[in-house]
Amino acid sequence: MSAEFDLKRSCFGDFMKILVVDDEPLIGSETSEYLSLHGYVSDHCHSCDAAMEILSSDPDIRLVITDLRMPEKDGFTLIEATQPLQRHIEFIVVTGHGGKDEAINAVRTGVSEFLAKPVNHFELLKAVKNAAQKIADHDHELSVKSSLQGKVFAGEKKIDRLLGNLDTSYAELTYCLATASEYKDPETGQHISRIGSYAALIAGLMGWTERKVEMIRLAAPLHDIGKIGTPDSILLKPGKLGDVELRVMRTHSSIGHAILSQSTSPVLKMAANIALAHHERWDGSGYPNGLSAEEIPVEAAITALADVYDALRSKRPYKPALDHRTTCDILLYGDGRTEAKHFSPELLQIFKENHDKFDEIYESMHDQAVSC
Repeated sequence: MSAEFDLKRSCFGDFMKILVVDDEPLIGSETSEYLSLHGYVSDHCHSCDAAMEILSSDPDIRLVITDLRMPEKDGFTLIEATQPLQRHIEFIVVTGHGGKDEAINAVRTGVSEFLAKPVNHFELLKAVKNAAQKIADHDHELSVKSSLQGKVFAGEKKIDRLLGNLDTSYAELTYCLATASEYKDPETGQHISRIGSYAALIAGLMGWTERKVEMIRLAAPLHDIGKIGTPDSILLKPGKLGDVELRVMRTHSSIGHAILSQSTSPVLKMAANIALAHHERWDGSGYPNGLSAEEIPVEAAITALADVYDALRSKRPYKPALDHRTTCDILLYGDGRTEAKHFSPELLQIFKENHDKFDEIYESMHDQAVSC
């Protein structure tokens, strides 16, 4: 949004007008004409009731310049009367009798500016420009929120359709997830495709219901969605990350949780827990909150094991891919960086007894391309 925004258009492209309200017709007329000379579209009237009629019938009016003290109804009454209108309106209050209490009241009611009569034209234009910027900021924020809500709603509807039809192809789901997270590294895209299968395998072996197994199959691949906020220079760095880079990288857990946690979808609520806690460790040495043992949501603990297994198997800018046997040894016995104490003992036992199924998933899916 430009800092030089004026009242000719809102950020939606709609024309906006100024309404001048003053019980002295000459002052109202002169003020309106002065604004018109400076390129603003304005109208004027002489009472609160007349102003409400105009505001109710003309949605393009977004700024009101009103006298404070008028017969019957004052400027504050007008401000209160506009609250039911379905749009944001800024107010500039002008008066020849304003005291300290009235100025304080003006601030409390959200008035943009409080000017004393006779109004200096330079100060009036400055006040109009400031009010216009507030309108622009409000409209821009509303536009961004509307856009984000639309995207989240569309995503939730897509997930709900997938849950309602469990026969929908997993390829379509992978496509949706890869598109949402906007990964630029093809290998990482394949990684998120496999995570759901590993997680569903573990959940099924733990005795979860079919529906919950399908939920984690959809939720687990979103574990790293917060990396959309991580710079490529860090995400794809071939060497070891510096301390500052590591701190930036670790924010992806909180970012992912923030993205997903506002949803009412059961799948995305599960995904939010996973995003936040999949780097927590059973011994309490993980991040971001240092959770340990049963404090870690089980869906996050499952995804953590699946994530580390696949990360070890996969080539990364900073490491080669490891074979299945080497990966199993690291998970079960440790290598100094990854240790068995990082994982739930129950989940490690399930992995130990079914490790060949993990290898089958990796081998069957590691060459699959993800289309975005």
